[in-house]
Amino acid sequence: MSEGLILETERMILRPWTEADRPVLAGFSMDPVLMHHFGKAELVDDSAERLERNQRFDREHGFTFKAVVRKSDGAIIGNCGLKPITLPAEILPLARADDIEMGWLFRQDCWGKGYALEAATAVLEWGLSRAPRVIALTAATNAPSWGLMQRLGMRHLPAWDFVHPDVVEGHFAGPSVVYAKERP
Repeated sequence: MSEGLILETERMILRPWTEADRPVLAGFSMDPVLMHHFGKAELVDDSAERLERNQRFDREHGFTFKAVVRKSDGAIIGNCGLKPITLPAEILPLARADDIEMGWLFRQDCWGKGYALEAATAVLEWGLSRAPRVIALTAATNAPSWGLMQRLGMRHLPAWDFVHPDVVEGHFAGPSVVYAKERP
């Protein structure tokens, strides 16, 4: 997802985040339902950091999480994209240097409408055209997320499952599962 790359699906446009989008990023970070499976001890507006990180990943790696804009009304309804694996090698020792991670997050009012599947399908296809393997991870308790991974044709890698180091110790969202799909 090279810098400035725009992906388009039937109902959405995936485009780079801009400074003007910071209030939307802040809204995602401050939504307790959206952050439920991230195991955050407290909700913090990290929109400036997230915007900078997305822009840096785009510049340095040619891919990042993109703003997902619904065509019908121009609303940013989520984010979806790719990023380099940032967890330490001791957490994911089986990851290869050329693996990339995909992820998504959508507003609550967009759940169950196929937006995540539509956006993630486009992102996964793009990712597998550039990397031999794409991984995705989520809290083991986040059945909707790993269910989407399965619908995308990703397979669970139980040997990779781990307790997320950024989640408060003992929190239900710590145990994490990893799924992957390899280039055909």
